[in-house]
Amino acid sequence: MKSRKKQFFKSELDIVLAPLLGKPALLSSVVVMVVFVGLEFPAYALVFLPILAVLVHYGEQRFQWIVFISLAVAILCHELEGRKFEMDHLPDKACGLVESVQHKKSGVVVVVGYARLTEKRNLPQYPMPGDSICYEASWYPVNPPSVPGAFDTRAWLKSQRWAAYGKFRHWTVYGSYWVPERSFYQFRRWIRSRFADYLDPAETGLLLGLLAGERSGIPDVLRSDFQRSGLVHVLAISGFHVVLLAGMLMILLKATGISHRIVRIAAVVLLLLYVPVTGGSPAVRRAVLMFAVPQVGALFQRPANTLNSLGVALLLIVLPEPAVIWNPGFQLSVAATMGILIGGPLNPLKKLPESLLKNKWWCRLQGFILDPTYVTLCATLSTAPFLIHHFKTLSPFAWLGNIVVVPAISMGMQAGLFALLSPLDILREHFCYAARFFLRLASLLTRLLSDSPQASMTVGPFGPSVLLLCGFSLLLFPMFFRSRLARRFSLGCLLLFSALFAGGEYCRVFEPSWSISTIDVGQGDSHLITTPSGRHLLVDAGDTKREDSGKDIIVPYLHHIGVSQLDALVITHPDQDHFGGAFSIIKMIPVKELWITDCARIEPKENWQQVIAEAYRRGVVIRDIHRGFMYREPLFEIRVVHPETKHCIDPNTQSITFRAKGLGHSAVLTGDLTIQGEKEILATDAYLKSDVLKLGHHGSKTSSSRMFLTRIRPSIALISSGRKNRFRHPNKEIIRRLDSLKIPYLNTAERGTIDMIFRTDTMVVKTMIE
Repeated sequence: MKSRKKQFFKSELDIVLAPLLGKPALLSSVVVMVVFVGLEFPAYALVFLPILAVLVHYGEQRFQWIVFISLAVAILCHELEGRKFEMDHLPDKACGLVESVQHKKSGVVVVVGYARLTEKRNLPQYPMPGDSICYEASWYPVNPPSVPGAFDTRAWLKSQRWAAYGKFRHWTVYGSYWVPERSFYQFRRWIRSRFADYLDPAETGLLLGLLAGERSGIPDVLRSDFQRSGLVHVLAISGFHVVLLAGMLMILLKATGISHRIVRIAAVVLLLLYVPVTGGSPAVRRAVLMFAVPQVGALFQRPANTLNSLGVALLLIVLPEPAVIWNPGFQLSVAATMGILIGGPLNPLKKLPESLLKNKWWCRLQGFILDPTYVTLCATLSTAPFLIHHFKTLSPFAWLGNIVVVPAISMGMQAGLFALLSPLDILREHFCYAARFFLRLASLLTRLLSDSPQASMTVGPFGPSVLLLCGFSLLLFPMFFRSRLARRFSLGCLLLFSALFAGGEYCRVFEPSWSISTIDVGQGDSHLITTPSGRHLLVDAGDTKREDSGKDIIVPYLHHIGVSQLDALVITHPDQDHFGGAFSIIKMIPVKELWITDCARIEPKENWQQVIAEAYRRGVVIRDIHRGFMYREPLFEIRVVHPETKHCIDPNTQSITFRAKGLGHSAVLTGDLTIQGEKEILATDAYLKSDVLKLGHHGSKTSSSRMFLTRIRPSIALISSGRKNRFRHPNKEIIRRLDSLKIPYLNTAERGTIDMIFRTDTMVVKTMIE
């Protein structure tokens, strides 16, 4: 009986492990990556190692040897990598060899050793790769993220293998040496010059990004459009670009009449040289190696399996650089490739009647629409867990973009490549114009897709363990009808997901809460109110002077915590540091209503009127807010106590001020309310006593009078101000006043984003920076 069960279990495992059997390189790469994950996060090792032990126990001897050797090699490589690089403080004065140079909008970026330095001055000459320089630098502080979901500078530096970043004070070149990167840098500059004669800077930047991987010239607006429409992978050199270039290379080389053997060798060599030209991202290395392995195999008359070729490519990438497995681009590239390779043979369109497959109209429909849609579906499903983990978003229109935009990009790249190779200027000119047409067409189509409010859909947040189970379920789905083990696992995951969702809904209904999150947007204001019913109201939208708070801070934060739409965007008054990010927010996230005062509606500031125009264009309901306005829902209400807008005066004085109340707790938010505005409120019979007060005007001495603070008597005060701001907010006089009244305070400049969570019996305070 036991032997029958063991035989049954082994046969089930053989079905589940079918993609790995007979592919030693793929199996080895999977084991190596599992070991790297387990060494970084021991909790996952407790899950992976028992599974690996079971597989080894039931596997064949060859399977066992591959696993054991891969385990040993992975542990050795991980230890060597840990000793090789450790972040450390760099001196202000140092000498070194220039490794790479990039021209960006912020200046010329120079990498010297483990340092990334920017030359912001406009100089006639800059360092070149291979130059030996001595420099004096000002290093930028590496602060922890102050907003959940925001850019993590320390993690970025570590992923790029840099110890610090800063700017040059001055530098001197003492010698020059030839290094390969010097030739690649000059080659990229030559490519730019070939396009710049006939194309606009934006078109030149886009074409250079597509062909050479230098994306600094791509306009931010265009990059944002590609990201929202789920097509950002088109802008990063990846398998799509390599496959296209490899196909063109093979056609051009075969047209010369040389032997197939020489064609394969030349194509492999040229594509290997293409890797450093593009910067050598993991996605490019993976795609080039996957092309090279079958070609090398064909030279020795050894046919290569595509999945095994992927395994070889992964081993050559991750063994020398284990940390690359945490690179989002690497994860998405590998997941998409795996999804396409595994899903390809399962395409149901291959099982259609032969009479239909011979129909020319059906063949065209299948070739231009159905097959690309199926490939996109495979890639989307396989990358979904990683997209949700890193970006908390999915694009429903990605499949459509891959059908209509990618062909235009492909034609533009081909025209650009022919422009580079054209010996005559008149040919180069016409190929550049052809590239311009296709790139503008692709940009227009991308803009149309990204303009839809449903272009980007917030999903999550989910924990890594949940997404890992989701990934395994997708991986086992092709075996669902063939393996009882796969069915049980998938159904178990489905039950677990159902329990998690049900538990979340239970907590929301039977343990209600509401919250105010003061988002650290620097010297500006932005607060997210989440009601007991799960509705979201954003009060103010930060500034755009140093960065677009809406696009770079608030929207990533909203995605990170799982906010898919805003029920209301409240702009307390039309000052730049309060409405600056509103345009991007309205464009990037569905907003139901915009709350402003009627005086703000007629404010003539151009940027502010653009916000109102964008709201009208997207069908956002605009409400005029005034004293007495009420927003109510079960267990929660908002009562506006200011302004009374009979006459339009100073915008700060007329800041929308309201008291939010629910579950026995309350908070007053004041915008940039001045002492004059406070007096107008105190002259009314409005009840103001509250647990929390957001100080007016970032803690300026023009707000927060003693009488106003005494009337509210808050348990805690919130201050939204920027680090080392030029206004020196909060004012010392206000801090002394708070201390004298024994009112504790929290400042975003010191604590980052501040979360106030209110439940029936408690008030919980959380800060991003302890």
